[in-house]
Amino acid sequence: MGWFGGFTLETYNRIPGGYEEVTVGAGVAVLSSSKLKPTSGPFSRMMARAALLSLEEGDIRFRIDGSSPATSSGHYFSSGDVLVISGNQALRQFKAVKVAEANGTLRVTYFY
Repeated sequence: MGWFGGFTLETYNRIPGGYEEVTVGAGVAVLSSSKLKPTSGPFSRMMARAALLSLEEGDIRFRIDGSSPATSSGHYFSSGDVLVISGNQALRQFKAVKVAEANGTLRVTYFY
């Protein structure tokens, strides 16, 4: 049997429990605090420990050190790419901006 591509997602026994779509435009986009630490529902008062991010439409740049990216600085994330970020601090410090004309859409699943 051959390799067909893809990736393995290791959740370390974390439960996927939140989802959002974030539009990344010219202004700095961040992940929603209500998803990082929900105040209601089954994950109330729990902190997200990881997130699966996939990008569609436009390319973006992002940083997880708390500083804002620019169109020419930060990690380049192309439409179609998938990323797992682990750690609540890194999730809270995630910031992104679009690189070209098209806005990007981040689809984010949170793990608690």
